[in-house]
Amino acid sequence: MTTTIGKSATPAVLGSRQVPLLSDEQVGHIRHVDNLSRLPRGDWRHMAGPVPFQEDFSSYRYQLGYMSLAMALAHYHRLPAAPAVFQGQLDRLIRKMLEPDAWSYWRDTSTQGGFGPFDLPRLPSRTDPVAVDNIMYSAYLQVMTLMYTMLFDDRTYEQPGSLTFSMRPVLWGKDRHESFEYDQRTLNERIYWNMVENGYLGVACEPYCVFQICNQVPILGFRLHDHIYGGKTAEEVTTGYLAAWERFGGSVNANGHFHSYVVQQNEVLPNDVLVDRDLAWTDGWLGMLMNMWRPELVRTTYGTSIEQWLDRADDGLISVRDLSRIPGTDVYAGLGTLGEMGWLAAWASEMGDQEVVDGLLAHADRYMNPQWENGGLHYPRRDETYDENGKFVLMPPVVSNATFPYARLNVADGLRTLFERPWTDRERSRPALTEIGDSVDIRRAWYHEDVRHLQLTASPRHGLSSTTTDLALSRVWDRGEWTLAVDGVVVANGDDTTVTPNGNGHRLHLRRTGDELRLTLDVGGHTDVDMYWSNA
Repeated sequence: MTTTIGKSATPAVLGSRQVPLLSDEQVGHIRHVDNLSRLPRGDWRHMAGPVPFQEDFSSYRYQLGYMSLAMALAHYHRLPAAPAVFQGQLDRLIRKMLEPDAWSYWRDTSTQGGFGPFDLPRLPSRTDPVAVDNIMYSAYLQVMTLMYTMLFDDRTYEQPGSLTFSMRPVLWGKDRHESFEYDQRTLNERIYWNMVENGYLGVACEPYCVFQICNQVPILGFRLHDHIYGGKTAEEVTTGYLAAWERFGGSVNANGHFHSYVVQQNEVLPNDVLVDRDLAWTDGWLGMLMNMWRPELVRTTYGTSIEQWLDRADDGLISVRDLSRIPGTDVYAGLGTLGEMGWLAAWASEMGDQEVVDGLLAHADRYMNPQWENGGLHYPRRDETYDENGKFVLMPPVVSNATFPYARLNVADGLRTLFERPWTDRERSRPALTEIGDSVDIRRAWYHEDVRHLQLTASPRHGLSSTTTDLALSRVWDRGEWTLAVDGVVVANGDDTTVTPNGNGHRLHLRRTGDELRLTLDVGGHTDVDMYWSNA
């Protein structure tokens, strides 16, 4: 007799099925980032932008940083019981961040010389990318490793030398090889002292230039470091930050937009100079980050400024409008080249403004040529601003690879919630999917603690009609008697030590291996796997 999960037998399980499935586009973004993370060294396909020397907002460091944030939020909010989907991916992104391709720009950028309207003094070249300044790289690496530790309790990056920057060009000769060794604690300490020594205003990106945006990132890093290792660094830094920016009237200007950056005094400038211009990318980028610790200010700013940057069509589609010039210069940064559409979409997602998120993404899906490759969704790079019909189509790599995935996978106050409530051993000790084959996507992965129910839904990777996959469930033992069902049909029962197929398990091979329950499963369409434990 076939046994099914019925309302009379397990009413709580049916209630927990209200958790929504990820859409094709959401799993497509996850798959695309995973595909990028698996590319071999030196292969930066779909990530190279039109500006050389890693100088623009599609630089590898920004793409890798926000790809990681997007995937961390997807794990935290959307698929918390599926570390199998994210752990290897996030680890590979960290290792790409350590490639010289992502940080060697600093040897030249560290000399400064000119930014915007300023003719700034030259400095000696420095290779170490995190020792002084360069918060536009160091903070992203800081957060990537600390998120990884927080989400998976994997202590790889607290080991001495685990974050090593090695510059070894073939033709330099052995005497010119350079190597700088850190780990996530020493990196955190170095960033902290850079912040303190600069009076908490922030750490410079390129020398002399302190941007509000990139200095939100170490605040998240300090919060995660405090959570993992103890301390109140984030509280100290945010208190000092507020006081430091009061010298310039606070974080928001008289027009209700975020201040962008300060050029600090030096041999040329007798005093710090606030560069103040209303910019779509500044509002969106800073707003999406600062909401984690200043939500009231950010929501007020969103309400007064967001419509200025949106170009709404009669059919509900939304693109962007902007007149961005590099502050203080006559250099025009063409509409969209700074990733405005992605930053605004990500900010709207953090604000819970789904109407704006949906409108921006719908415009992209209609006019920006979405493509599927190896099961992943991306929007090919496009450098022209408008198509022949006058539709906005410009697509920088950072939008396709990072900020659109962020916007589509985030939830209202998503980063703020992660900031306020990082995971502890309680979340990491729940039953979860810890291994999965490459031919399937995970659409749902939750452990409902109140009803003791592990709920998974898998589907064949985009482009496949069916597949067979191995999967492993961990932390499922020593919880008492349990029942396992596939698509509502009970296929096995067990307890703390045993597995007993019940005759309905012809679709799968089921076995215990060490601390795991392993399945070989046929997947066609959306396939539900439910494991629930007796409440006795």
